[in-house]
Amino acid sequence: MDKTKVLLTFMICFISAAFLYAQDEIVAAEKLQPYRIAFSLGYSFTGYREESYSLVNMYLNALTYNLYGNIEKGSFFHSLNIGFYMGNSEMKTPPTAVLSMDYDPLVGEAYYFAHFPQYLAIRGNLEYALDYRLWGNDVFPGYLGGAFRTDAYMQFAYYPSITGAFSLGLHATQKWIINPQSRFVLSMGIPVFGYALRPAFAGADGALLQYAEENPIKIITLGEIVSFHNYWSIFGDLKYHHAVNKLLSLYSGLGFELSRFNFHRPRIDAIFRLNSGISFTF
Repeated sequence: MDKTKVLLTFMICFISAAFLYAQDEIVAAEKLQPYRIAFSLGYSFTGYREESYSLVNMYLNALTYNLYGNIEKGSFFHSLNIGFYMGNSEMKTPPTAVLSMDYDPLVGEAYYFAHFPQYLAIRGNLEYALDYRLWGNDVFPGYLGGAFRTDAYMQFAYYPSITGAFSLGLHATQKWIINPQSRFVLSMGIPVFGYALRPAFAGADGALLQYAEENPIKIITLGEIVSFHNYWSIFGDLKYHHAVNKLLSLYSGLGFELSRFNFHRPRIDAIFRLNSGISFTF
């Protein structure tokens, strides 16, 4: 037999055996360490349009805190994500000035001046998802299920805005276990049905008072059932884990969120997040 063919056959057998051995190690590691909890710090780049008190586009870059955990038991994959950030957002376009009055003692007259205030924005979310394995193999398993999610959007300025949403939706997770030390985890969620607390207004000027007279029911309505007709969103997260030892791993992630509320006046959010931290498996 030709030496090249013999060598090629030997290499194929060696690579196949090594791959099968690595798969066995991966499966064994997954079964022995089904619990994971992680903490991370990140940075969120945010743009949003909140129309409940003024028609302005805002942007905000803020330090973000995340807590993440998952449990894999049999064919079920449980995951928990908690995120929070707070910072001063600034107006983008169109500019909206706030008029203030002051008194000049030298000339003895009052005068008006315009300024562009910053807005304190707070964002928090909690998501619990339960997925069931439906496709893939031990190296590339895929899961599909549902999630319960809560989101809070708070903005404080001359006319504060507070929004809280509770929703149930579809959730999917795709894992790629490269080897026992490295893996990617991609998760996606889409709320389908829920309830949102979104007061129409928390302040009043002439235009808002006129709106209140014309729409008295909307002013006192705090909540509304939400679905695709008045609320849509998509949430995604990609994590990379690298194991330092059996207990400790380093991980980094990319996340994004897009959402829109259509009542009582629209609110649109777009968020891109970078984060890194440590995780513990046991």
